[in-house]
Amino acid sequence: MKDNFSVPWQVDKYEALSHQKESIYFDVDDFEEIIDHYLVMGSYKQSLNAAEIACGVHPASIPLMLKKAQLLATFNKEDHALELLATLENLDPFNNDVVLTRAAIYSQLKDYQKAIEEYNKAVFGADEPDFVYCNIAIEYENLGNFDKTLEYLDKALKVNPDNDLAIYEAAYCFDLLSLTEEGITFFQQLIDRNPYSTEAWFNLGVSYINAGLYEKALEALEYSLAIDHRHEHSWFHKGYTLSLLNRHQEAIVAYKESMAEGDSDPMKHYYIGECHEKLEDYHSAKTCYLNSIRIDPELADAWVGIGICDLETGNTAGAIRHLEKGLSLDPENINYLCLLANTYFTLDQHDEAQSTYEKAIKADPEDEETWLEYAEALSNLSQWDQAQQVLTRGIESLPGRSNILYFMAAILFLSGKKQEAGFFLEEAYHHDTEGLNTIRVRFPKLKENLAFLEALDNLS
Repeated sequence: MKDNFSVPWQVDKYEALSHQKESIYFDVDDFEEIIDHYLVMGSYKQSLNAAEIACGVHPASIPLMLKKAQLLATFNKEDHALELLATLENLDPFNNDVVLTRAAIYSQLKDYQKAIEEYNKAVFGADEPDFVYCNIAIEYENLGNFDKTLEYLDKALKVNPDNDLAIYEAAYCFDLLSLTEEGITFFQQLIDRNPYSTEAWFNLGVSYINAGLYEKALEALEYSLAIDHRHEHSWFHKGYTLSLLNRHQEAIVAYKESMAEGDSDPMKHYYIGECHEKLEDYHSAKTCYLNSIRIDPELADAWVGIGICDLETGNTAGAIRHLEKGLSLDPENINYLCLLANTYFTLDQHDEAQSTYEKAIKADPEDEETWLEYAEALSNLSQWDQAQQVLTRGIESLPGRSNILYFMAAILFLSGKKQEAGFFLEEAYHHDTEGLNTIRVRFPKLKENLAFLEALDNLS
């Protein structure tokens, strides 16, 4: 049923005249009201029909011709739209909207260079030149010229330091190009020009996160929240930063501050669950993960999180079921495969465990940690020969990796193959001395292995 209160009288009259097939006449402003109403309602065909009738009634009306050109482009009739714009330009050579519309059409046609030329013509007569600079930046982004993209975003922000579109486009470029230090410098300079910009402080914080400078990130996000205490993204990234600093209880508080009542973002529930999991509060963690999958049943991380909680609380059957569900949603995720394989080993389901590790290796044979975990799991069962075979394959796939050589040495020492073990230990030590600490931690029985201790003395 039509809501008459929301429909302009011009539209009611226009539709009545159309239905009765009577001649239609409105002044230019009333025709614009009709065209805009159909646009807002998403009735583009009716909007174009109204524009064509309007141009027939007022053939010299520049606003109506411009609307018609824009609508023609919407229906992929770019050539017709450009012809109409050329006519418009002859009638009104200094109409900036004509130039901006032509630029947008060239962009739609993926002729980005021509779009840039048109936007450059429009800058100096524009009411909001910063947005025109943003459009030029986006065209350069389409061309893959990110230096020019950043140059024009900087111009936009010099005109209007509060242009959020320019700030976010700049952040996107720095992230895409992994230009972490350059991003930090860019946002620091923006803050120097506009110290009360919430978005500048927020994106500086994100840049610090990307650089691994978590304390500085936290400080920048605090400034962002001091300016706008309800800035949702700053609260969320503050939570993320605190979790990276292992301050999980504080992270939970920050994450919750980022959530509106009845928040339907499954990742927020997931991250809160992850914090509870790190705090070994598995009941609360599982509740949060369940909230996540109620919102998004396809969220693999949440299913795996439930599996981990089940595993930690002794519900191994539930753990297997939930891990397998997560894996079905992301079948080549190496971490999921390894976690499931280790769970199978815990249940003495050795064939399933080895089969799952083999899937992980097939999915990514260059993932070093998979080879190490696989061999370590076998060694924990004193399956020394099989562990050695796995590492031999790992060395063939990843030659020269010191960690694999160290693991091979450890397993050979623990299985009593002193001479071979010494060879691999020397090879590993030659590549990297730090790996010794890793095998001492992961193979604590080495501390009691006389052959290993003797080999260590020979190294020094």
